[in-house]
Amino acid sequence: MNKQQLLKEIHQLELPKKEYIIVGGGSLAIRGIRNTNDIDIVVTPKLFEKLQTSNEWSYKVRPNGKPKLYKGFIEVYLDVNTADFQRSTAWLFENADIFDQIQFIDLHTLMQLKQSYGREKDLHDIKLIQIYLASQQMK
Repeated sequence: MNKQQLLKEIHQLELPKKEYIIVGGGSLAIRGIRNTNDIDIVVTPKLFEKLQTSNEWSYKVRPNGKPKLYKGFIEVYLDVNTADFQRSTAWLFENADIFDQIQFIDLHTLMQLKQSYGREKDLHDIKLIQIYLASQQMK
C-alpha cells in the first residue's frame, strides 16, 4: 500500500488523533521510502481497552507474551518494546512526526527499533532509511 492508500485506511479507522502512533512499514510508506502490506499501530491503554471491547477487533498474544489486537492487515499494540529497545508510548508521541494530522514514529527511533529486532527485513529497512535520510540532508 502506498502513501495515499495508507492514509485512507488510517482515516477510516476513526481513531482519536492523540491516542495512537503509526510504527513500522507505515512510517516508511508515508515518506515514500517503500510500500507496506500492513499497518502497525501503538495505542494508549485507554484506546486499547476500548478497541478490545468492540466486536471488530480480534485478540491474540504475541510471541513476546504481550497482547495485540488485529483486524485484517491492521495490528494494534500497547508498545513495541524489546529487551534492547525501550520507549514509552508517551515518548513515542512526543517525538512523533506528523503527516496529515496523524502521528508517525520518527525515522531515527524506527531504525533503533528495527535494529533491536534484527530480522533480515528490518536490516533492509534500516538501509532504506539511511539512504532516505542522506538524500534529505542533500536538499
